[in-house]
Amino acid sequence: MVRKPAKMYRNISKKAYTRRKYMGGVPGSKIVQFEMGNLSQEFPTEVDLIVEESCQIRHSALEAARITTNRRLMKEVGRSNFHFKVRVFPHHVLRENKQATGAGADRVSEGMRLAFGKAVGTAARVSAGQKILTVYSTPNYLEKIKDALHHAGYKLPTPIHLKVSELKVSGKIIAAPKLVGEIVVAAPVVDEAAAAEPVKEAIKGSGAIHAKGGKDAKAAEPAKGAAPAKGGKDAKAAPAKGGKK
Repeated sequence: MVRKPAKMYRNISKKAYTRRKYMGGVPGSKIVQFEMGNLSQEFPTEVDLIVEESCQIRHSALEAARITTNRRLMKEVGRSNFHFKVRVFPHHVLRENKQATGAGADRVSEGMRLAFGKAVGTAARVSAGQKILTVYSTPNYLEKIKDALHHAGYKLPTPIHLKVSELKVSGKIIAAPKLVGEIVVAAPVVDEAAAAEPVKEAIKGSGAIHAKGGKDAKAAEPAKGAAPAKGGKDAKAAPAKGGKK
């Protein structure tokens, strides 16, 4: 079947159709990945692509927007200088009542009204003001990121705008150098090997400590006048009841 224009599926109507366990043969999503770039670093600048109207965005449109944004960021910014994220997933399943196409097909099969149809694709239902794409980076790449997201907006069936915000980035605390007069004294560096030597010397001087139950450990002597242990060698056997003395 020929892919229909997006205007057929753009508007939100009726309930969402997402219970896939009751469906058969739902086409897979074309979106390959949802996070790209440098995923291990925190960036102080966030740029969001926000839709202005509630609509349905097909998975093919989301993938087209992802590809054009990622390619421009890779070329202009570099893989290690950004973190790109797709923030929506196409859960809604689109249906279509398939009919014969071609010349004179309207006389062959007109179809019934309000037909349920079969699954032909998926789409993401978004509301006005929702974030669709987000790029994290540094302020010096801001204009290039805006340009990449503007081109992504051409692939979507709704007007968009961009929002730039600053984020707090957590980093390691590094000791700052001290200023003594006009001389800058660097922060002291502690040598772990040198710091461990006094501890080793203290252990040697204190002498070896025998473990409990070692060779030199003395057995505990019984208290003076204490009764022998029950069942020991010196214990006298008690005569049986009614037996010989």
